[in-house]
Amino acid sequence: MIQSLKSFSVRSLTVKGFKGFADETTFSFGDMNTITGHNGQGKTSIADAIAFAITGVPFYGGAKLDHLYFQNARDILVDMEFADETGAVRRLTRQRVNDNMDILLDGRRITQRDLTVMFMERDLFLSMFNPRYFIDVLGSKGRDLLERYLPEVPHEKIMSALSSHDRELLEDQQFLSAEAFAKKLREEISQLDRDMIYNQGKRDLQADQVKERAGQLTEKQQRHAQLTAEANELEARRTTGFDGSSLNEKLADLYARHEELLKEQPDGPELTQELDAQIQAAAQTLEQARARVYQSQYTQQLADTQARIDGLRKEVSRQRHILSGLKPGVQCQMCKQTVTEETLPQVRKEFLDSVDKLCRQGREQTGQLKELQELDAKARAVFDQFQQEDAAKANAALSALKEKRGRMVEDSQDKSAERQKEIDRLHAEIQNTELDLEYGLLSPKEGERLRRIKEELTTLSAEINVLTEQSQADPAAELDIAPLETAKKEKQALLSAVASYIAKRVELRLSKLQMNRVSISLYSVMKTTGEVKDSFKFVYEDRPYICLSGSERIKAGLEVAELLKSLVGVNFPVFIDDAERVPVIDNVRPTGQIFIAQVVKGARLTVQASGGAAPAQAA
Repeated sequence: MIQSLKSFSVRSLTVKGFKGFADETTFSFGDMNTITGHNGQGKTSIADAIAFAITGVPFYGGAKLDHLYFQNARDILVDMEFADETGAVRRLTRQRVNDNMDILLDGRRITQRDLTVMFMERDLFLSMFNPRYFIDVLGSKGRDLLERYLPEVPHEKIMSALSSHDRELLEDQQFLSAEAFAKKLREEISQLDRDMIYNQGKRDLQADQVKERAGQLTEKQQRHAQLTAEANELEARRTTGFDGSSLNEKLADLYARHEELLKEQPDGPELTQELDAQIQAAAQTLEQARARVYQSQYTQQLADTQARIDGLRKEVSRQRHILSGLKPGVQCQMCKQTVTEETLPQVRKEFLDSVDKLCRQGREQTGQLKELQELDAKARAVFDQFQQEDAAKANAALSALKEKRGRMVEDSQDKSAERQKEIDRLHAEIQNTELDLEYGLLSPKEGERLRRIKEELTTLSAEINVLTEQSQADPAAELDIAPLETAKKEKQALLSAVASYIAKRVELRLSKLQMNRVSISLYSVMKTTGEVKDSFKFVYEDRPYICLSGSERIKAGLEVAELLKSLVGVNFPVFIDDAERVPVIDNVRPTGQIFIAQVVKGARLTVQASGGAAPAQAA
């Protein structure tokens, strides 16, 4: 089973077909390794080979690997011997042969996933091995890498670091995510703000409505009093000296006549019920007359005669066929004797006589058939005549009944129209009489005015009652905003405590990022809202990384590499390329195996190892 490494050091490296190394070349290393040579001699190739063996990508990452192959070669070998934390020497080989890439660990085939278990994920390993990988390659993605490996801070530790006031507010609160809890509080505060604005707006609106209703109430009361006075005056003029007894008697008589006509039932379906039954019976009689079918009494005789004619015709045809085939030597089909020259004439004569007799019989039967057909045709003609006469008689009866029904329905409709006309006339006279009683001694115009005044007074009375009830109600109690303000203050205090909790958690978590001259910021916390926003800032001696020189970038990267080692608890090698730019590394002391690559003008590639008893080498 593949186990993760806490420490390792590279003891030897063999390459073939890799970058500038066409032939197999081996390098041995110690704890401290100085790699020198002119540009293009292969210093960085050693770093690429170690990175490629472990991660499958070169020193600075990248998906394209074509530049790792020697010129146009397609086979490549990188064989790395390393010692793990127990001192055991292991061998890692990555090779490509015939377009197939294999990874071997101690001679056993493994996968890149297995190497990830052993040496950590690719970006993490390269950030520890290559001091410039974290910022130059990962950039803002380095924030995600750091965040994955920063340890979580226990809730109790964060609570103990808060002020007593904030701790008291939060100790009874249950939340899995402080950010989600803060978001919920912000939403609740926003809702309280909306509720207060709504209530205040409604209170202002209701105050305006109360004033408006008070004015409307006064106006409608004045209008009611004015119309009441006018109605009283018209009512006095209507009834003074007016005797409506005769009109009342007339109205009673009109109502009685009107009710009597309404009670009279109009003619219904029973009016034509008896006629409808007669019409239905006549229609059935007509249908039956038309549906009768002629049944011939000669059917069997005709069939028998026709059968006899057909039999005679077939027999004549058969004997003529035999006659045509008669000749000496043929057996007669009738008498079963063989015909000879002597008997042939006699046989022929017998057949001719037989055919002649059959023909006479056929003619007799044909005559009988013709007589039967003539008798049948006469019988059919008589049947058809009687059927037409019966149908005409039935149709005439049906038409007479329908005509009678039409006259009856028309008479009934005329009576109904006259009755409805009288009802309408009485209704109109009743209305006019009621108006005469209502108006009394008033003119029609004055009477109509009194009627309209009474209708308006009814409407005004209802409106005055509603406005009076509304003016007595006090909705302000239902719209009090004081409880909302109190709830908002309590939630704001709780939100402030949550914001302090988040800020303290970020502070404690980032305390692991303390370095000598480098400072990294991963978050920014809004003190008022508790919102945490991603904020990746990388600073070396108070200057952004983009403003640093080459030597300062190497120094800053070494601090980050050591930070990552401490976060994940490993002691991996570090490879410092272009080390000639850094005369002195005075900000951090690298741990683990160290590779230092420097340019020496005009010199060949040389590896000087110390601490591991490895001899110096020259390529």
